[in-house]
Amino acid sequence: MDTKNEALKFAIKLLTLRRRSVLEIESRLQKKGYNTDIIQQVLADLNSYKYLDDELFAESYINDRMNFRPCGRFLIKKELKERGIAENIISRKIEELISVEKEIESARKLAIQKSKTISSNTEKSKAIQKVKVFLQSKGFSFEIISQAVKNEIE
Repeated sequence: MDTKNEALKFAIKLLTLRRRSVLEIESRLQKKGYNTDIIQQVLADLNSYKYLDDELFAESYINDRMNFRPCGRFLIKKELKERGIAENIISRKIEELISVEKEIESARKLAIQKSKTISSNTEKSKAIQKVKVFLQSKGFSFEIISQAVKNEIE
């Protein structure tokens, strides 16, 4: 068996575990020690089989992130950039899939969860500040945080 077939099998195995971006597959093949020519051939084959699609990856990633580990647009954008997704794809998919209402609802739920972990002895203004910092670390904008906290905690 030649190394191109081995690399292709390895890449397909990775894709059976979960959807991945082109950059993720490329990086994993590089770590495995395959040369650039083989990697490019494998990527071309995977594209021709429709196994690799950064748009579908971004859509799947955003949906999974919002349903299982909610966060804001800023964090999702950062994570998708790290996975090699193009800026125009990220922007378009975020606009399609994350409404302002959905983002506020996610922030509100996280604010409620976080407020339950803050000691009851903590004064209210400090508790609110802790929740706001937490939501900011989750990638929510100031506007979203303000609305989520105002409706739930203040």
